[in-house]
Amino acid sequence: MKKNYVFCFFYLTFYFLFLTGWLISAPPVVVSDKERIAYQTSAYYHYILANIAELRGNSKEAIDEYKKSIFYDYKSIYLKKQLANLYILTGDINTAAGLISEISRLQPSDKATTELMAEISIFQKKPEEAISSYEKILLTDPNNKKTLYNLGVLYAEIKEYEKAILYFEKYLQLEPDSPVIYSSIGILYQKLNCPAEAELYLKKAQQMDNDFIIPLVTLAEMYEDKKEYKKALELYEKLLEVFPGDEELLIKVAGFYLLERDYSQAKKYLIKAKDYSPKNHWIYYYLGLIAVDEKKYDYAINYFNESIHLNKKSAESHMQKGYVYTIQEDTKNAVKSFKKAIKFGAEVPDIYFFLAVNYEILEKYKKAEECLKKAIALDPSKLRYHFELGVVYDKLKKTAEAEKSFFKVIEIDSSTAQAYNYIGYTLADKNIRLSQAESLIKTALEMEPENPAYIDSLAWVYYRTGKYTESLALLKEASRELYDPVIFDHLGDCYLALGDKQMAVDSWETSYLIEKNKTIKKKIKKYKKGIKWSPEIVSLRATRCFRDMFDISGFVNANTTHKNRTYAVNGPFFFKKPKQLRLEILGLFGIPHGLILMRQGTVVYITPDKKSYNLTDKFYWIEDIFDIFDAEYFNDLKLIEERKGIYIFKNNIIKIEVNKKSHTISEAEFSDGSVVRFSEYRLIDKVIFPRRFAFINEAADLETTMTLKRLNLNKGIKIDLFNVPEK
Repeated sequence: MKKNYVFCFFYLTFYFLFLTGWLISAPPVVVSDKERIAYQTSAYYHYILANIAELRGNSKEAIDEYKKSIFYDYKSIYLKKQLANLYILTGDINTAAGLISEISRLQPSDKATTELMAEISIFQKKPEEAISSYEKILLTDPNNKKTLYNLGVLYAEIKEYEKAILYFEKYLQLEPDSPVIYSSIGILYQKLNCPAEAELYLKKAQQMDNDFIIPLVTLAEMYEDKKEYKKALELYEKLLEVFPGDEELLIKVAGFYLLERDYSQAKKYLIKAKDYSPKNHWIYYYLGLIAVDEKKYDYAINYFNESIHLNKKSAESHMQKGYVYTIQEDTKNAVKSFKKAIKFGAEVPDIYFFLAVNYEILEKYKKAEECLKKAIALDPSKLRYHFELGVVYDKLKKTAEAEKSFFKVIEIDSSTAQAYNYIGYTLADKNIRLSQAESLIKTALEMEPENPAYIDSLAWVYYRTGKYTESLALLKEASRELYDPVIFDHLGDCYLALGDKQMAVDSWETSYLIEKNKTIKKKIKKYKKGIKWSPEIVSLRATRCFRDMFDISGFVNANTTHKNRTYAVNGPFFFKKPKQLRLEILGLFGIPHGLILMRQGTVVYITPDKKSYNLTDKFYWIEDIFDIFDAEYFNDLKLIEERKGIYIFKNNIIKIEVNKKSHTISEAEFSDGSVVRFSEYRLIDKVIFPRRFAFINEAADLETTMTLKRLNLNKGIKIDLFNVPEK
C-alpha cells in the first residue's frame, strides 16, 4: 500500500507539472495515440526521478533514470544530451562519446552537439578531432569567441603555433582589450623564437593589467634565456613586490646579482631567503659561491658543508667543495668531494677533469686516465680534456696514445701551440724523430715566438742533435724569461757538454733551488767535487740575488744610532728599480707617522698632514743601501785578495767580501768608508736573499740596522706609489 501511494504521488505531481506547462523543455506528446501517451508519461516520470537524483548528487541513480526515460522516448535528443553530460560529469567519456556521435547523426547541424563533440575529444586527448569540431562551428558562426579561443589553445597544444596565433588574432578583433590573449600570443612567439614579437605582445599584456603575473614571468624568463640579465633582474624584482616571501624568487634574484658580481646585493637577498626558508640548502650553496669568488675559501667550505648538512645528496655543493680543495692544494679532500658529487648524480665533464688533475698530483695516473676518458665522452670538443689525457698517457709511458691525444687537440684547433710543443718536446726528450720534433716546435714558436718554454724545447732538440752552442744561446734566452727548474737543468747539461763544469753546477743548483729533485742533486754532488771556482763565477753567484731580483715589498724594522741617540722606524716598504723607495712609518698602535720617499737619489719625508722635508743629506745611507738593490755597484768587480773562507772583490766604487762556501756577500765597503754587512740569507720566492742589513759609518758616528720581514718579490709595483702626495 505504501509503494502504491508513493507512485500515485509522483504520478500526480508529474501530471500537474505537465498540465501547468512547467516541463517546457520536454518533447511534445501526441495525445491522440493512447499507447504513445503511456510511453511518454513513463519517460517524463523517469526524467523527473533523474532530476531529483541529480539534485541529491546521486549521479549513478540519475544515469539509470535517464536510461529508463530514453527507453520510453528513444528519439529524444534532449534526454540523450542530458545523459551525455552526466557521463562526462562522472568521467565515463567513452560512453558519452558514443551518445554524442548518435546525437550528431540525428542532428548534424546542431551547434550545441558539435561543441559537446569537441569537448569529448578534448577529454579523450584527441585535439585534432576537437579542432575539426570547432572549425565546423566557425563555418556558421565565424565570430564565436569561445570557439576562436579554444582553437588557439588546441593548435598551441599540437605545436602549430602559427595557426594558434591566427585564431588568437581573430579573437582580438572581437575583443581587443584582452591581456590574456596578448600574453598567449607573446608566449607563442617566444616558442617560435621570435623574441621581438614576443616582447611586444607580452609588454602590451603587462600594460593592460599590472596585476597580471603571467606576462611578467614569461618576459623575465625570456630575458634570462637571452642572457639579458639586467632586464630579467628588473622584472624579477617587480615580482618580488607581489610575492615578497617567495624564497625561489629571492634566490633567483640573488643569482643574478652574483652574475653581476654585486655580492653585497646577492647576500642581502640570500639572507632574506634564509629568513623565510632556513633549511633551503641552495641558500648556503650560493653564499659559498660568493665566498669562493671573494677568495675566502675557508668560509666557502663552511657554507658548502652547511648546504650538505641540509641536503646530504647535494651534488653541486660536493662539487664546489672539490674545486675549493683543488685551489687549496688539499688533494685528498678534493678527490673525496668530487667522488661524492659523482655518486649523487653530477654528470658534469669538468668534475671528471678536475678529479683527474688531482689524481695526477697523487700520481694515480690510471685513475686520471679513466676520469679524462669519461670527461671526453661527455664533451668530446673540449681541448683541455684531450690535452690532459695526452699528458697522462705520457706519464704512463704510452707514447703512441699520448701523440694521438695531442694530435686530436690539433685536429680540433690547429692554432693550439701548446700541443705542437708538447709532442715536439716529448720526442726530443726521448731522443727520437728529432727532425719531426724540430718541425713541430718551430710551428709552436711561429704562433708564440717569445714563449720561453717553447724556446727551451727547441734548445733541447739542438742539444740532442749536438748543436750545443745554438742550444746554449736559446737556453740563456729562455732562463732570462722563465725561472723554471727544467730550463736550468737543461742549461746545466748544455754547459757540461761544452766542458764548463762550473756553470753546469751553478745552473743545476739554481734548478734544485727552485724545485727539489733527486736526479739534479746527484748531478750536483757528482760534478761539484774538485771544482776550482773562477773569480768571475764566484762574483756572478754572489751578486746574482741583487742583479736578478725583481721589485720587492715587505715590512722593515730600522734602528739608527747617531751620536749616542737612537731612532727607530718600522713599517711596510716598497722598492722599485731603479732607485725608488717608499717606506710607510708606523707609530704606536700602527698609527701612520708619515712616510719616506726616495726617487733617483732624492730622499723626502712626508708628514701625516702632507708637509714634505728634503732629507737627502741626512739620510744618504738609505740611497747607499738601496743602490745595492739596484746592483749597479757590482759592475767590473776584480778579485784582489783571497783569505781563509772569503774572497775579496773590488771596483772603483765598492769592495765586497764573499763567503767561499755559500758564495754570498757578507760585507760591502764603499769608497767613503761606509760599510754594509749582510746576514740571515733566506730563500724568498726561489731567490736566496739577505734579510738583515747593518750600515756603519764610523766617521759620521752612525750605525743603522735594517731587518726585512714578510718579503715578496714582485713585478709591476705601481709607479704612483713613489710620487710625493699632493697637499
